Parts: sequence; structure tokens; C-alpha cells
Amino acid sequence: MMRRVETDNFCGLKNQGFTCYLNALLQTLFRTPEFKNLIISSSVHTLEKALSKLFKKLSSNSSSIGTKDVTRALKIDVMKQQDIADCFRMLLNKLDKKAPSKYSKIFQSRVVNTLECQDCHNTDELVQDFSVITLPVKPFLTDSLEEFWNSTTLDGQNEVYCNKCCKKTATTMTYTFKCQPRVLVIQLKRFMQCRNMFEKDISTVSIPLKLEVPYGNSKDKTIYSLYAMCNHIGVVNGGHYNAVIKCSEKWNEFDDKYCYLNCIHQSGSDFISSSNAYLLFYKKPSDDASGQPTDNEHNEGTANECKHKKKRASIVKRKDQPSTHTR
Repeated sequence: MMRRVETDNFCGLKNQGFTCYLNALLQTLFRTPEFKNLIISSSVHTLEKALSKLFKKLSSNSSSIGTKDVTRALKIDVMKQQDIADCFRMLLNKLDKKAPSKYSKIFQSRVVNTLECQDCHNTDELVQDFSVITLPVKPFLTDSLEEFWNSTTLDGQNEVYCNKCCKKTATTMTYTFKCQPRVLVIQLKRFMQCRNMFEKDISTVSIPLKLEVPYGNSKDKTIYSLYAMCNHIGVVNGGHYNAVIKCSEKWNEFDDKYCYLNCIHQSGSDFISSSNAYLLFYKKPSDDASGQPTDNEHNEGTANECKHKKKRASIVKRKDQPSTHTR
């Protein structure tokens, strides 16, 4: 096993008990410029102030620092482990209560769920916003993403009621991007419920440094770049989180108060193989120096503000969002 080399170029975060998941998330958000700059420039309410104060310390302090102001603002029980993806969603929700959609827009993928009746070919659409896209664990992340976009047939007990046919029919369901996020967050579905227990899938996944993401029904694709991975190491009820982040073209590991150089990416390879990667952060190319949304980014409010063609699709379970749990 390769010996980890500590580095004093970065500042670590103290673990208050079981807050490794929060530390990994905060280190990642600190190195997400769109989020960090917005926090520092908009520090008005309690959570924004706590995050702004922490980010300023991370920029200047070379020793590990505490996160008590953040955990108090989030009302977190520091002696209870949480799922990092759930924590991320909760943090965005709390921020957006004070500033609707301002923070979530950075990460939100606006997805159109299209349902087509196989009998009469009538179509209905539901627009949904996801701050995290959840994908199944497969040997290649590209295969997981392809499965998400592939059409799914709902038949048998899963048939959907068609207003035009006035009966339940076999239905084709397809997801497409309506708006792409500046930062695409992908959660690998490593935790599954089996016989009233959660089990972890520790399969190795080949994760591309560059990820092609389709837009709408066109053949156009946006190439996203991987810049951070939040890892879950261990078992369901006894795991540990850390973050591996690309800083100044070098990968570094942030493990609570410790910071290490990381050699996960071998020179010449276009992929990173990992059995621990859980939450992936991909950034969009910066086409607009002003930071304004481009044509295929959010510029029309939340999905709740968009008019749905019909409500038929709302009865269909989201195929990409698992039930949440706590570890």
C-alpha cells in the first residue's frame, strides 16, 4: 500500500464526533467557486454567515479549524452519522428557504419526464428539478448514465392511466435534460435495502475525468470535468467519509483534520477506478466569463414555477431517486 504523504498547503476540519460526512462536503463546496463566492458575497442569515466565516478561515488558516458554527446553524447532532448526499440536499434546502433557488440553481438539473402511451401515442410531460442525479452502480459510470437516459417501458402492474384511452396502458418513460447545471452532482446508488437491512455495493466503478452529458433531444453534448469525489469507506453502519479534490491540477485528499497528496489518477489515464466513490462533482466548461447562465442553464425559475402539461406523470415513481436513509 502506498504511504500517504501529508501536505500543509491546505487546512483541515476538526471532527466533532461523527461529522466526517460534513467535513468532506464542506471541503468540496469550498472548492466549488460558484458556491463559495455566492456564500461570501451574500452572508446575511445565520447559515450563510457560518459558512462564510468558515470559508474565509479555510482560505487563510494552515491548521485544522472547527465547524461548530455550521453544525449549530444546520441543527446537526454531531454524535450521529449521516448520509452525505442527504446532508447536501438539506444544506441547499435551508439556504434556499432564505434565498429561493439562488443556491440550488448552481447544482440543479432540470429534467423532463416524458410518458408516451404505447396504444395511442399520446404524450405527457413532467418537469422535475434534481440537485443530485442518482445512478446505479455499474463497472463504467458512462453505462450508468446511459441507463438513466434510456427509455423504460412501464407495463403489467406498472401500467399508467392514459386520459385519452381512459384506461391503464403500457407506457414508455424517458428522461431528458431541459437545463443543465453548472455543477453536476452524481450519487452512486451503493446502498440498497434488502430484507429490512441496508447493504453496501463495493463494486469498483471506472469514473471518467471527462463526462459527456446529452442535452434535450438533440445530439449536442456538454463535456463536464470531474473535480471532486466524496468517498464512503467501510460498511453501512460503520463507515467513514473523506473527499478527494483536484486543486491546482493535483489531486488532494481531505480526511477531517488531515490533508494528503493523492495519487488516484495515473498519468495518461482518462479514468479513475474506485470502490469507495459515492458522490461525484463535475463542473461545466466556463463559456461565459460574466458567470451568467448560458442558454441551456436555469433561467426560468424552479420546476414548480413551470406549467405542467398534465399531472399524469406525477404518479410514476422517479426511477433515479432512492429512498433516503441514515448511516
